[in-house]
Amino acid sequence: MSAPKLKVLISGAGIAGSCLAYWLSKTRFGISTTIVERSPSPRITGQSIDIRGPAIEIVKKMKLDEALRSRLTTEEGTRFLDSSGKTFAQFDAGNTFTAEYEILRADLAQTFLEAIEGLGNVRIIYGDSVKSLEQTEENVSVTFTGGSKDTFDLVVAADGSTSTTRPMILDEHILKDSYNFLGQYVAFFSIPSRPTDPRLWQWYSAPKGLGVMIRPHRNPSTMGAYLCITTPARGQRDPAIEDAMDKGTEETKRMLHKYIGNAGWEAKRVLEGMDHAEDFYMSKIGQVKLSKWTNGRALVLGDAAHATFGIGTSLAIEGAYLLAGELSKIQSSNDVPQALERYEEVFRQLYMKMEELPPGFPQIAFPQTTWGIWIGNTFLWLVSKTKVYKLFQGGSGQSWKLPCYDWVGV
Repeated sequence: MSAPKLKVLISGAGIAGSCLAYWLSKTRFGISTTIVERSPSPRITGQSIDIRGPAIEIVKKMKLDEALRSRLTTEEGTRFLDSSGKTFAQFDAGNTFTAEYEILRADLAQTFLEAIEGLGNVRIIYGDSVKSLEQTEENVSVTFTGGSKDTFDLVVAADGSTSTTRPMILDEHILKDSYNFLGQYVAFFSIPSRPTDPRLWQWYSAPKGLGVMIRPHRNPSTMGAYLCITTPARGQRDPAIEDAMDKGTEETKRMLHKYIGNAGWEAKRVLEGMDHAEDFYMSKIGQVKLSKWTNGRALVLGDAAHATFGIGTSLAIEGAYLLAGELSKIQSSNDVPQALERYEEVFRQLYMKMEELPPGFPQIAFPQTTWGIWIGNTFLWLVSKTKVYKLFQGGSGQSWKLPCYDWVGV
């Protein structure tokens, strides 16, 4: 029997979407993949992210290990400081706060995009998005915001935690309460480095749920700055912050000066750098949990399916690999819905080991009171001195064994 020829649409040119396109190109069938990205060009902003567990094995299968290592942030560990800048706890790189693979989101996405450049069966369309879609048993008809229309054998929503494609795929009862705001706002941007800056993630907490962090970049002339504002409880929003964010970048920066200006440590340096940063971005931190990822010939992938703080990148890579792997088994386009069901069955085994956030997070990491900060700092000091954290390295899902698939040229 000849290999089936499929047309696949991926909404979102981020990590999950580009990784999926790569692995689809390694299946035995003649596949035509279109990636549509709302942004007019590849996104250059984004925080430091890490790759852990089975995702590392997948990157090595893609022969991208060397390329990624050349783009790592060079972070050597994590240091916790008090308001005077004194270190009270430090952890080396590894399976703790700083992972072996720490990389800026834009650099990882660019690495995956470069891996699919030149593939004749993959095209990327920037500045467009899915406006509507309609499924039948044979295909999915898609209308784009730019006005064009097309049909596909499979549609994948990989457009992030606030996916606009997700509601077009999943039923309303599945979507209900699926996005959970964690009660935290984070701004990230680049600031000029100083000769005295260590190659460490420096973490400082202040009362009222404030956090100021500085992390190294691969580019020695800049550092990554992070400003965190955490409310007292998950789901609790700050109307003043959200109003500023709705009004745009300049109003958001003014708000951050008001909230962070007297936080202590190097808050003033970070805010001064923020005023001149061209890569400023602020987001609301949320978690996406869905009881179902697939529906007929369409599904959600990556953060659109399961945005999970701290491990979302690894889950996106692993999900893309497994989805392409299950699709590689089909005999015809008619088998696509069954392949998606198999994918969800296989991947949920891994996801369920990693889906839960630490109890009380992120509030427990960014206390509201001086007393709460003292308790947290004392705990971190004790853990760093006793090295007890080494007993728990390689947590849930880290040693999960990847299924074997029949890839071409891997």
